[in-house]
Amino acid sequence: MPQWRDFLNRFRPAGAPGAAARAAVPADRSGELEAELLPVLTLLDDTDAECARMVGQARDEAARIVAAARAEAAASLRDATGRAGTVRDAAVQQVMTAARAAAASTVTSARQEAREVAELARQRIPVLAGLAVDLVRGLGGPEPDPAGRWPGRPGEPGGPG
Repeated sequence: MPQWRDFLNRFRPAGAPGAAARAAVPADRSGELEAELLPVLTLLDDTDAECARMVGQARDEAARIVAAARAEAAASLRDATGRAGTVRDAAVQQVMTAARAAAASTVTSARQEAREVAELARQRIPVLAGLAVDLVRGLGGPEPDPAGRWPGRPGEPGGPG
């Protein structure tokens, strides 16, 4: 244990600038501080080690959490990709079904319209042909021969020279 006098000697200035003073040995401040603080800092070594251990555990736990989150994200992505494919296939099927129904309706409508046009043509052809024959007869051209053939043009079989 330090003596009282040694304690008071700590506060005595030694070698201060200015007028000459009594000779004294400069105090070893760093040695004294080290001697005072070493026991306290030694007590903190265990705390420092505990802190380092806790930081290491926290880093390990953070790495596990990140790995679990990445795995969960990958699983969610695979699930979403699968569901997107299923939904896309269902949408394609729905569109194709609607397109086939529209095409079938169009084909049925076109066939009905073709039947109506054919029936109209069947009804009108005799009348129009009769009108055409009457118009041709009214032009005053040559009459057909008794066999019902019309005379040809010059140079054609049945035609003039």
